[in-house]
Amino acid sequence: MLVTIISLIVGLSILVFVHELGHYLTAKWSGVVVEEFGFGYPPRLFSFWHTEGRVVVDGKELVVPRGFKLPKELGPGSLVMVETVADAKERPVLRAIEEVGPEGAPAAGAAQVDYLDPGTLFSVNAIPFGGFAKMLGEEDPTAPGSLASKGKLARVLVLSAGGIMNLLTAVLFFALAMMVGAPTVAEPENAVVNSVSPGSPAEAVGLEAGDLVLRADDFEILSITDLQEYTQAHLGETIVLSVEREGQILEIAVVPRVDVPSGEGPIGVGLSPRTAIESSPWYQAIWLGIKQTVSLTGLIFTVPVQIIRGLIPADLARPVGPVGVGQLVGDAVQYSLDTGWWYPAMQIMGTLSVALAVTNLLPLPGLDGGRILFVIVEGIRGRRIDPAKEGLVHLIGLALLVALMLLITWQDLVNPVPGVDWSSFF
Repeated sequence: MLVTIISLIVGLSILVFVHELGHYLTAKWSGVVVEEFGFGYPPRLFSFWHTEGRVVVDGKELVVPRGFKLPKELGPGSLVMVETVADAKERPVLRAIEEVGPEGAPAAGAAQVDYLDPGTLFSVNAIPFGGFAKMLGEEDPTAPGSLASKGKLARVLVLSAGGIMNLLTAVLFFALAMMVGAPTVAEPENAVVNSVSPGSPAEAVGLEAGDLVLRADDFEILSITDLQEYTQAHLGETIVLSVEREGQILEIAVVPRVDVPSGEGPIGVGLSPRTAIESSPWYQAIWLGIKQTVSLTGLIFTVPVQIIRGLIPADLARPVGPVGVGQLVGDAVQYSLDTGWWYPAMQIMGTLSVALAVTNLLPLPGLDGGRILFVIVEGIRGRRIDPAKEGLVHLIGLALLVALMLLITWQDLVNPVPGVDWSSFF
């Protein structure tokens, strides 16, 4: 349980952090004011850094130094008196600023604030999941420096950057998985017993999951097909299987049955090829990581179609909430800790990163994809949708998404997600 909780906190924090970092970096590049970048979610515990800001007063840009305390109500349109000094780069740096009257009020020697970026406050917050990038005026196009005041291309870039960062992070995790060693079919692949059917000849003679079949009588088994063809040719006859179990070679006699139950084989075992761990060089691992990210992204988009066609059982494609994610990440991390093989942990993190990217870019109100959809509609109709109405739609959508997440979490509790048997890769 402790590993699951810690894994969930660390795993989700990494994925949400890089998501918000994408928003932050593109917002700053696009000239959007980012008021706060938080690690975790409020309430705030403490702040540890404040970037430089800038204020434009009567057309002159001034640097707001780190740690400088601006008047609380200061904003575009405020009338102020300022004092400046030059820094080592000969930039005018704000030394003092004082509001001298309400917006529009005359004052001798006063100047008007045209634009204000107070800099970004970096904070650590109490709820240890992910983070956030608080941007100025996400639905207020009248605020200078706000996200909503930017052009359509800039808004789409900022809104999609979180998902793009998650996809890049997935490439990184999948590449790391390939570098630490991925399971691959061994040469020769032989045949590994991965399941034994109840009441079968295999169960009767003591074959076990994990047994490696090397020979059938004097015939060498180099693949699953070899064993299947040999047993089909000797139905009703006694054959002696040479199997390797925990480093020992055992001779087990079994009679393949003639009357085979539906869904089973003559012996009654499930087979898989023998696997080995193969590490890839970094340049090959990156390419494999890109291919796996693209493949998984496409698979997620086609899941509804595959469910309708019956290719994927609906219960295996169900949504997973924080509890289910914690279980999957915890199982993978625990297996990695037990074996020292970090492929499972890297794989599950890459998979979750792709899932977060795809989910967040869905055109649903309250998500980044929903906000992008409004920008697209704006481009088609040639004018902006009323920001107040758009904000209300996103608020309702967010409330519905929270309710759905609570329902999914309850489902995870009463019907736990089936875990991945990482040992089955061997």
